[in-house]
Amino acid sequence: MQKVNLVVEILKLLSERGEKFISTTEIFNELRRRGVLEGAPQRERAERKRLQRALSDLLEGGYVERRFFRTKGKRPDEWRINLKAFPYFVSYSEEELISLFTLISFVPKKYRELEVLKPAMGAIERLGRGIDSEKKEIARASFDYLPVPVERFAFISNGTLKLIFEAIVEKKGLIVNYAGYQKEIFPIKLFTYNGVFYLSSVDLKTKEHRSLLVQKMRALSLIDVELPDYFRQKFKDVFFLFDREPFILKVRLPADYYRDVRPEHGILLYPTQFNYRLLGDEVEVLLVGYPSYRFASWIVLDELIAISPPSEEDVEVAREKGVKRDYPDLSYSLKVNRERFNRFARELKRFFEKRSSLLKNLRL
Repeated sequence: MQKVNLVVEILKLLSERGEKFISTTEIFNELRRRGVLEGAPQRERAERKRLQRALSDLLEGGYVERRFFRTKGKRPDEWRINLKAFPYFVSYSEEELISLFTLISFVPKKYRELEVLKPAMGAIERLGRGIDSEKKEIARASFDYLPVPVERFAFISNGTLKLIFEAIVEKKGLIVNYAGYQKEIFPIKLFTYNGVFYLSSVDLKTKEHRSLLVQKMRALSLIDVELPDYFRQKFKDVFFLFDREPFILKVRLPADYYRDVRPEHGILLYPTQFNYRLLGDEVEVLLVGYPSYRFASWIVLDELIAISPPSEEDVEVAREKGVKRDYPDLSYSLKVNRERFNRFARELKRFFEKRSSLLKNLRL
């Protein structure tokens, strides 16, 4: 029983260190500190031999790995757990588990109920059994997601969601019924827009990118066909197709609207912002925009003073900051940026025409 206890404690200690090798001396000192090995000086030699025998048995069984095949001189052996032998044998600290419970709180409550996420939630609960329940509840409630006023939420079939995830993870094709038609697609990623799920995918027949509304979809079965990684890399950052024609946009906001925000705070006023400066009683922000109706509706939620196309200087700022690295379809051509801005302006005009129609029908 004593030997079994020692083996378990060795594996536990090594699992805490992950992929890091630790020396026999370090293992001995730590196990003695934990009371697993006797600390009396007269017992040290015998305890070291007992530890060495246990490590040798674990090495022979393939449960631990040795850093050096042969050790010469006074250099001690170094050891780590063989994760291939224990793929799920991982030890988490209380700090790590509290962080995981905090991470849960970042996920909107409605999404936590999705069937495909329940195994992860269950695993975190199981791992955190030893943590004080009050600490867990505090961590779980430490953050909250505040949706925008117009955000929706649409439930989707658990069976469909499960097959989509399996196809993504296993890199397989998927047969779906989409709006009454059968299609063969290669799923790349799920994303939400305005609380509604979309699936970024490649049509296996045409090899074209499609953003499919998951609510219109019923997943039927997986198909054992792989798409070249070229397509995954090409479309991994693509959501809707209009996102593939970004341009440089300049907006101005009242300074007092963000009076507590300064560049040193590292706060982004917009997710695609790449430059920010104060101009008297205004704030000028350079960001990446898209010539689409959706982007137009999103950008006017703020208290904007002005929206304008980029100047030569603005394009040069983008070039100096290497913005194209994050937006490969962006152009440093002033002409191209202005053409895309003009398309965006037409969408912006259409947006305001819709709102003007609403005002005419407003009944007080």
